[in-house]
Amino acid sequence: MKAQVVENMQLKELEVKDLTAVSEWLHNMNEKDEHFVAWLASDENTIYEQIWTLTQFKDPLAYIAWDDDRIIGFLGLLPFFDQKLCRLLGPFASENPKEVMEGLWEKASLTVQVHFDAVKVASFRANTELVEFCERHQFHLYNIEKTLFLDTSSYSPKGLDAAKVVDVTEEDREAIDALHPNAAYYTTKEMMTNAHQPGNKLWAYQHDGKLVGYLYFETVLPGREGEICFINVDTEVRNQKIGSTLIDHALQHAFMVEELDAVTISVRTTNEGAEKLYHQFDFRELNTIYAYEKLFQEPILQNPFH
Repeated sequence: MKAQVVENMQLKELEVKDLTAVSEWLHNMNEKDEHFVAWLASDENTIYEQIWTLTQFKDPLAYIAWDDDRIIGFLGLLPFFDQKLCRLLGPFASENPKEVMEGLWEKASLTVQVHFDAVKVASFRANTELVEFCERHQFHLYNIEKTLFLDTSSYSPKGLDAAKVVDVTEEDREAIDALHPNAAYYTTKEMMTNAHQPGNKLWAYQHDGKLVGYLYFETVLPGREGEICFINVDTEVRNQKIGSTLIDHALQHAFMVEELDAVTISVRTTNEGAEKLYHQFDFRELNTIYAYEKLFQEPILQNPFH
């Protein structure tokens, strides 16, 4: 689709000199439901670090739309080269959304098709401009997830025995990898690397000398918010309170050690069992995120939600 652009718009690759201004602009945009895009970091400093990495590759992975000296749009390609996948940070547009988004996508699409087999993007339904962008470019809806929220005032420990919960070590990589979903937004390697960052933790549950479950927790905003990013338990040992024990352990750490105000967790709308478990810990629904995907090497899949 050939883009029709506004008269004074200039599309440029993201440069280091523009990182501060772009980070501030993105932070302000992503705080609004009608512009929200998942996978963009939550605070301005972390956004700066996230998009800085996009300037460190040979091929451009981020573009800005300018109207004279004003930022009016942005699109970043968050790469997962091992999976031949990229997650879109955008496209964002503060004005003339269709023209700006199409211009940014036209700029980025060559890089996308050269390096990746698939692209994904996720947002709130309120981001109607992004939803329409996905429909124009034949993205398909592949997942709907609720974000659930628990604040410290609603939390009470369950008192479950955490004696079998241990910190994951490098020796556990193979066992973790066997439980970790192939399509997850972090690979096992990335998750285990990130677990060494301050405020992040990766725990495992051992049963009869075998690792049968794990939970990965991230501090999103120090002193304020954390997220249970992944929790998976071997199907052979489910319904033995292993998941509950891991969650209880993580929440105690979040609220008592990290002293956070709130913890979030996401659940597919089709996973009623997991959602029921999270409600037992007094998690409450915060919002719903719709995830879209465009495949370049395979036929477009039928929308499973229709």
